[in-house]
Amino acid sequence: MEGEEIVNIEKMFEMQKELDERIIREHGLEGQDLLPNTVLALQVEIAELANEWRGFKHWSHRQTPEVETEVCDYCGEDVDYTRPSPFLANAGASMCKACWDMTQTEYAASNGEYIPDFEDYPHFVKKVPYKMLMEYVDCLHFFLSVARQIKYPLDDLIHLHAENLEEGPLVYVFIELLQHVGWLALHIHPEVRKRAFEFAFVGFVNLGKRLGFSPEQIEQAYLEKNQINHERQSTGY
Repeated sequence: MEGEEIVNIEKMFEMQKELDERIIREHGLEGQDLLPNTVLALQVEIAELANEWRGFKHWSHRQTPEVETEVCDYCGEDVDYTRPSPFLANAGASMCKACWDMTQTEYAASNGEYIPDFEDYPHFVKKVPYKMLMEYVDCLHFFLSVARQIKYPLDDLIHLHAENLEEGPLVYVFIELLQHVGWLALHIHPEVRKRAFEFAFVGFVNLGKRLGFSPEQIEQAYLEKNQINHERQSTGY
């Protein structure tokens, strides 16, 4: 199960250890088996990640994660993306994809001028769904806590990454991930737990790649959330 390293696991493992030890100390949890609580918390976070992904919501008109919105200067709607207007007379104005596609069709038909596709733009940058990314690193926090509690070797964890992206609908990746995580609490044999963790963590890494998160984005988001979690402990969260 070795493959390309996607995050600085060793650094984050030590940061998670510090946070976990603080929580145990300040809440008087020494000597307690916290694995069932941690596993359930991880499953809840995975579900919240799926909720931000939205791809399973066949009843909704919006099945993509939320990103920071922009205002189209042509239709006035709040949209996920805009790009500069193709018209020199409107330099500085922003146009959404719907207005762009309509312009591309109608304007080109009227005078034959070529207008590129909406995303065919050198400065077009795909936005990071921030809320979904933060839910992902919430899951990572609990994965690292579980690894510590089941005494999964750090050296193995550092090299435990998905070699190839699994194909197929993401909804099945979420379902399998929840199942493998559940086994961590339901099986007490150390070797079974170790295998369940490996399947779960590799699936989690695969999920992050398929959601489009870079190693740098994951690490930065983890650092931000770790600081928030320490602040919450200081303020009686």
